Amino acid sequence: MSSEVAISIRNVSKSFKIYEKPQHRIWQSIFRNKKKMYREFWALKDLDFDVKKGDCIGIIGRNGSGKSTILQIIANTLRPSAGEVAVKGRVSALLELGSGFNPEFTGRENVITNGAIMGLSQEEVMRRLPEIEAFAEIGEFIDQPVKTYSSGMFVRLAFACAINVDPDILIIDEALAVGDMRFQLKCIEKLKKFKQDGKTILFVSHDSFMVRNFCDQAIWMMDGRIHLRGDVKTVTEQYQDFMKYDGETQNAVKQNSEQKENKILEIDKVFVQDTKEQERETYKFGEPFSVSVQYTLKEKVNGIVAGVAIYDKQNNYVCGLNTKLDSIDIKNQPGRYNIKLQYDNINLMPGTYFLDIGFFESSAIVILDYKSRHKKVYIESGEYFAEGLVYLEHKWDTKEIL
Repeated sequence: MSSEVAISIRNVSKSFKIYEKPQHRIWQSIFRNKKKMYREFWALKDLDFDVKKGDCIGIIGRNGSGKSTILQIIANTLRPSAGEVAVKGRVSALLELGSGFNPEFTGRENVITNGAIMGLSQEEVMRRLPEIEAFAEIGEFIDQPVKTYSSGMFVRLAFACAINVDPDILIIDEALAVGDMRFQLKCIEKLKKFKQDGKTILFVSHDSFMVRNFCDQAIWMMDGRIHLRGDVKTVTEQYQDFMKYDGETQNAVKQNSEQKENKILEIDKVFVQDTKEQERETYKFGEPFSVSVQYTLKEKVNGIVAGVAIYDKQNNYVCGLNTKLDSIDIKNQPGRYNIKLQYDNINLMPGTYFLDIGFFESSAIVILDYKSRHKKVYIESGEYFAEGLVYLEHKWDTKEIL
């Protein structure tokens, strides 16, 4: 294993036994190899890849593609059925948060136990304990049994433990949309520092937009194998094209946007307007219009990203624009603001379209506020001139071949 390689995966496969009924598991223990009461599901098949030190890699794919399974194997919480895994350095995993906590132990006792499992000496754990306490922000509950914690306190302590043990390799599996928004933002800042410090990061998410904004490379998993690996932009674009926006990412956005408590930023009003700033819903083909968004920022947030996405009635993702892609800065101080997006050449074919409006922090992992299918626009035309989603400028040329 090269000194530059942090993780080496060689011909790794993982099989799970699937029982149709609970009693079949018991019967299998009785019959043993005489009768097969299960079917095998191969979550991973001959997986082979390396991760270099300092790589920040996003892993994407449908449910059941093997994303989480490979992370659990790297984190040593799951053993492969075949193949070899070599990991160089201390690993911290944000998988099932707090899954190793003992509910009867106090928060402090669980922190100490968790540190020992991570390979830290008692002296190292005690030295990091004040930082973990401060990050978790659960006050005197640190000395109460974990079984008395609310879900929010449980998540805070688990997160604080995972990211404050100075790991060489950080593994994250869909674990960033937890806790309240302020806590999410604090976690993101910590993760950004990890990346700046050259830590190795593996990040699993259904949301390819998050992966594209946080990671440098991407792996697209399909049916337990690597379908594609490369720079994050290329891989996520091909993945999105394959998925045709099948709703998984949209559901994740909707779920994250349902946090109504203690919003840091709130969308107040959205207007779709013509060039005279009159609010309208119907526009002629080619007629320009704008989307104006009034919002309130309640606390200072650096690197805010605002975006507008257009979908058709079949849920096809027509176009998504955001201020980060266009290098537009948004004020970070508390106040009430208006941001306006002007569409100059609307070549959408006649039909009904829907607008999503969203605000994110700079890595797009924390959703500050999101309005799904918030506005409707109807494009009309009195003539039949093309088919499809958009009209492309074109010209024909015909000639006789002699």
